Amino acid sequence: MLLLTMLLASCQGPGDSNNNPQATTPASLPTLAATAVADLPTATNTTAPTATVPPTNTAIPTVTNTGTPGPSPTASNTPTFTPIPTNTPTSVPQLEPTLATWESYSTDGLPTSTPPTVIPTAVPTFAVGGKTTNILLLGVDDASGEGGAQRTDVIILVSINRETETASMLSLPRDLFVYIPGWRMNRINTAMAHGAAVNYPGGPVVQLTDTILYNFGVPVHYYALIDFKSFVDVVDAIDGVTVPVTCGMTDWRLKSPELDPQDEDNWERFTIEPGFQHMDGDTALWYVRSRQATSDWDRGRRQQQVLRAILNEGVDLGLVTEAPTLYNTYQDKVETDLDIGRLLQLATLAPAIRENGVQHLYVVGKTESWVVPATGAQVQLPIWSGDNMMGETFRRLFEPPALTVATRAPIRVEIVSATENETMVQLAAENLAWYGFLPTISETTLPPQDQTEAVYYGANFKGSYDWLFSWVVDIYQAEIGLDPDTVSDYDYRVIIGNDYDACLNSFYAPQAFLDDGG
Repeated sequence: MLLLTMLLASCQGPGDSNNNPQATTPASLPTLAATAVADLPTATNTTAPTATVPPTNTAIPTVTNTGTPGPSPTASNTPTFTPIPTNTPTSVPQLEPTLATWESYSTDGLPTSTPPTVIPTAVPTFAVGGKTTNILLLGVDDASGEGGAQRTDVIILVSINRETETASMLSLPRDLFVYIPGWRMNRINTAMAHGAAVNYPGGPVVQLTDTILYNFGVPVHYYALIDFKSFVDVVDAIDGVTVPVTCGMTDWRLKSPELDPQDEDNWERFTIEPGFQHMDGDTALWYVRSRQATSDWDRGRRQQQVLRAILNEGVDLGLVTEAPTLYNTYQDKVETDLDIGRLLQLATLAPAIRENGVQHLYVVGKTESWVVPATGAQVQLPIWSGDNMMGETFRRLFEPPALTVATRAPIRVEIVSATENETMVQLAAENLAWYGFLPTISETTLPPQDQTEAVYYGANFKGSYDWLFSWVVDIYQAEIGLDPDTVSDYDYRVIIGNDYDACLNSFYAPQAFLDDGG
């Protein structure tokens, strides 16, 4: 986990340990740094393709790696942070991946089969520029030490823009039905196992990165892979991590991790309540993997939550200078092709990335549910073209967050408590920060009231992102008051009432209309 999170965080340090999760209140509630407006769908596509038309045996297309215009990041002044000490290793030059590996890969002698659906043509590679580093984060059941021959349970793309000092995370569900180069259409989480079975050039991870490049046009520069036992060990080694749980959850869990999962008596119903929960390694693993009570989509959201929590912890502890020691200590826990020089370069960006924003992206509503005729497997077919479809989401991966302070003034929010549940005040701040606002919890409190209310200090709502703000604080847009006369250090004031619920349906958040100024 350490190397995975050092891609976003400087490193980890000790915290408060607890064998069971419990709500914890930070000793001092900080001003939360703005993160991002997420690119989320407005509706789901529930129409399944017909399975009655016989599939055509489409020839594998010739790949033309013609780049599409990529975003032009805007440089901005950012604070100066603690540098890595001198005499640190120099990073190896970053190479731009191509599909040359697959194109030179011979499939002679391998079994062939009629594809269950038309094989798509390769997506043109995004021209991301030399200031962008794309890293593939992978979680597997049991690492083999050679890239993993097992199915991949966690797939997250992280794109770090070293010029704007921002980052984006995009979760890929395991059931995406894609073309695996040199093989066939299949779930994306089978790519590495196939690569191991056929000795794919470069190994199993290259089979997966070629799959991502072919189907989504994303050049992966580096990867980091961890198995779940190592995840637990590393989280326990840093005395756990505090995660802002906005949505409580109940699901089955082993009573103790060493028990036999095949014995049903070893399982129990386990509930984690909303709040800032300090999790040990086993609890954190349960939290990021659970899907029986939710979905594979929601797992992606929770996985990003945990990564962000570790980012915040690493930055708060200010342990960037310990990265070389920690790198050597945890090399046996994480498999990666990141050289120490590049890792340290990225680690020094962590404080600025937290300040400027992390954009959280998902592909919910950008796929089509489908059942594979031959196997009955339920999969998700990517919908690449169209408004707010997958192509747009992947383009956003390489752009700074809409509300990043790297390119615009922050939208500051004062939060005042008027609720009997103080946890909701803290989680309201967390939600506002997640979507790109800059919240501060006021020391002023008011008597409890039933309803949440808000006011914007301005003559009109131009540039206020009121359409997003109202959704985050769970009130109607028309209910936000205008106050052009009051002079305030804040743009908004929100009074959190007893009706506020921090569990937002994140996958259907309003869209960030980047061209209209908010």
